[in-house]
Amino acid sequence: MGERRSLPGISQDQAARFVAGYGRTWESWDYDGFVDLFTDEVVYVEHPTDETVVGREQMRAYIRAEHEYQGVATVQMGAPIVSGCQVIAEFWATMTQAAHERSLIGCFIARLDPVDGRCEHFRQYWFVTDGHATPFPAWGSA
Repeated sequence: MGERRSLPGISQDQAARFVAGYGRTWESWDYDGFVDLFTDEVVYVEHPTDETVVGREQMRAYIRAEHEYQGVATVQMGAPIVSGCQVIAEFWATMTQAAHERSLIGCFIARLDPVDGRCEHFRQYWFVTDGHATPFPAWGSA
C-alpha cells in the first residue's frame, strides 16, 4: 500500500471569516464584498433550483438579481463545521419585499482555497416558508 497523504485544510478562523463575510455581505447587499469572497473561477450551485453560476462576473449578476428578488434581508449564520478545505454552515434569512415576508432556511457546503480563504466551489440547499419563522433552540450550533 502506498503512503496516504492528507490534503491541506483550512483553519477554523478561515472558515469563520468566510461564513461571517457571506452573511454580512448578503444582508447588506454588498455586491463587491460578496463577489470578493469567491475565486475568479468559482462554481456556485443553487439547489433546489439547480441554477449554476460560474465565475465572478456571473456571480455579480446573480447577487444583484437575488437582491431584486429577495428585497430586504435579515441574515443569521450558524457556526461553521470544517472538514479539510470544506466549510459547512447553516443560514436563516428573513426577507421582506413589498410587505410580503418569507423565511429562507438552509445550509451550504463551500470549498475554500487554503491559501487565501476564498471559495472555489459552493453549493447550497434551502427551503422557503411564508412569514417570519424563528430559529429553533440550538439552531446553528456546530
